[in-house]
Amino acid sequence: MRLIHISAALAATSMLAGCFGNNGVSATPEEFNEAFLAAAGLGVTTTPLSGSATYNGEMQILTLENGSESGSIRGALELTANFASATPFTMSATDFAGEINGQQTTFSGTLTHDQSTDRSAFNEVRTAALPAIAGGGETTSMALSFGGTLTEDATGVENKFEPGSNLMGNFYGTDGQAVAGAVGVAITPTGGTSAITGASFGAATGGQFYAEQ
Repeated sequence: MRLIHISAALAATSMLAGCFGNNGVSATPEEFNEAFLAAAGLGVTTTPLSGSATYNGEMQILTLENGSESGSIRGALELTANFASATPFTMSATDFAGEINGQQTTFSGTLTHDQSTDRSAFNEVRTAALPAIAGGGETTSMALSFGGTLTEDATGVENKFEPGSNLMGNFYGTDGQAVAGAVGVAITPTGGTSAITGASFGAATGGQFYAEQ
């Protein structure tokens, strides 16, 4: 598969002065949303994907307190894809930080696909044929489980990502230039209440991700 450089639209987004923190991570949810929509705005990929590619972007996780949204955190995301493989994806996400209840909060640790403890872990490409009336071709989506632990730097609370933590997304643009979709996470904290889920027991939340070649 031909590797494509970042789209002009997303390049413009990522180069806005002062918008992004270290490692290209958005400083605010609004900046993340702009980049996410730019990736999805490339249009769904309708041609078969082959070969390999590396995608870089961000993962955003919504944080909760008493069941209501309290903020969000974002981390730098890298995905690699080998579309000929039975287990096509690898993943790494790190440098998570964001504003929670009005306070800037940072986390140490890295989330990866190979730390998933899910007995039925996802790591697959999914395709679906488009009807002739829509121009034919096929769409490509992905599913990938991940795991790991993020430790809140200020409190030392460890957030272990349990089975059910995954990425589910679609490919966009020519030759799968970008991928974007939903994040689901299940977290068990150790050492106190999780700033991510707002719970001292196992709980879940979600978010979004995008990445591009």
